[in-house]
Amino acid sequence: MTMKRSVSVLLSLAVAGSMTACSGGANSGAADAGKGSADAKNKKITITWFSGTWENPVPGPDSEAVKAINEKFNVDFKPQYVPWDTYDEKLSVTMASGDIPDVIGMELVDANYMKWAKQGAFLPLNDYLDKYNSFKPVPSNVWDMLKVNGKVYAVPYFFNAKGGKKPVIRKDWLDKLGLPMPTNYEELKKVAIAFAKQDPDGNGKDDTIGLGLAKNIYYSPTFSPYYGAWYEKDKNGQYIPDIGEGSKEVVKFLADLYKEGAIKKDWAVTNYNDVFKAFNAGKVGIWYEEPGGNLINYKTLAENAPNAVLAPLPAFKAPDGTQGIRSLAGYYKMYLLSAKLKNDPEKVQRILEIMDYFREFTPADQRNAKNEKYDWLNGKEGKGYKMEDGVPIPIKENRSNVAPSAYINTEGWAPNDQDLEVFIKGSKSPLEKQFNESVVSYLKTSKIYLSPVMAVQSPLYNTKWTELSQFLNDEKTKMIVGQRPFSDWDKMVDEFMAKGGKEVVDEVNKLIKDNNAKVGWQ
Repeated sequence: MTMKRSVSVLLSLAVAGSMTACSGGANSGAADAGKGSADAKNKKITITWFSGTWENPVPGPDSEAVKAINEKFNVDFKPQYVPWDTYDEKLSVTMASGDIPDVIGMELVDANYMKWAKQGAFLPLNDYLDKYNSFKPVPSNVWDMLKVNGKVYAVPYFFNAKGGKKPVIRKDWLDKLGLPMPTNYEELKKVAIAFAKQDPDGNGKDDTIGLGLAKNIYYSPTFSPYYGAWYEKDKNGQYIPDIGEGSKEVVKFLADLYKEGAIKKDWAVTNYNDVFKAFNAGKVGIWYEEPGGNLINYKTLAENAPNAVLAPLPAFKAPDGTQGIRSLAGYYKMYLLSAKLKNDPEKVQRILEIMDYFREFTPADQRNAKNEKYDWLNGKEGKGYKMEDGVPIPIKENRSNVAPSAYINTEGWAPNDQDLEVFIKGSKSPLEKQFNESVVSYLKTSKIYLSPVMAVQSPLYNTKWTELSQFLNDEKTKMIVGQRPFSDWDKMVDEFMAKGGKEVVDEVNKLIKDNNAKVGWQ
């Protein structure tokens, strides 16, 4: 659930300021797709659409937005939306019924995705990937992530691989205490301890936290791919998860901070949202946010800490000399078509044309009512959104009723650095703009590392990793708080391997070799 929540926040700005710069009809984005006959275009097609949503209120089937979709695309659009928090259970029931909707939404490739694809529930889409302009920019590794036995079954909601949560530091605290930006864990330890003990906010109270941390070691301060999972190799030359020397150094670092009181004593039972609240209250020196993220409440932070200055904490140089950030999967959320549509090419074409229309990227300076398509997709200015200082702000209580993009939300980000400028343009306060400018500048110049588990699709990883990861988090937590000796590291690794970790490691590495997967620094 944590990953889902994290990435849903990552996409919040894309939801707020949706879709495309161009105008036109349902086919404006299609490149080589066959247009079909005039009779086919005049035929009204019923489309059932089942997916999860983060919209609140939940989009309904009888809204103004549905009517607008019906009119524009000559369809009878029948959507059913369920909050993502409860969607997995509802989806399983729907799939088990055998009455599969035309379009099914999923968040991530998981065991169910693999199972249902192998059972033939979904329509293979390989033949369509080069027929629509908005499909073409999606990187090949993203399509690879969606493959089962060589077939692509989903259209992803994609985003820049450089996105996602990055470490953020209170630079004003660094300056106040005369400390340089840390470049390694030893320097970071000194900074975190100083943030906790030297009254960086100047209120004369012992009420600041050096480094934010929540249960399940969330977010783990892995400030370079080397210090995380699937970077190091074992003695057999196989990539391994977070059980190597880099991960060991991170756990030792956190154990030292715990002893020194630089992280909260009750961090292991603290929800990560509570750490965000503490950061917004001006009490945490190092935490996480992404460009355009909204868990940092910049207005609240500015009120509590008027002199706050935020900066990205640059990646640490690894022992092998590498330095950069870990790539995200490049997608979050996707749509799949029911296999029953294989004998209905007209409906398949109409569905994909609709998706294509919704998917194109909108430059920041065109996200306003002058762009007719953008205005339509977002429910019209004054109804679905309002402009504040040149920035479109969703009218949350109306959006689900009037904005078509609340129903078919497929755009995501452009798959290159141009989309990062959107976050600067979308800043709603001086502090938010200052942060977005600094983090975008940093990301543009950062190298990215593509993890093996982002480049291949391992069934064992998909089915076993949640349990295995929880085991590692539990045992590492014990080491950090002193309930298990740090000298047990190698024993813990052996336990992890015996619980199924070895099979996962073997399969991931075999898939890399068999598929000649391009992993590592890009």
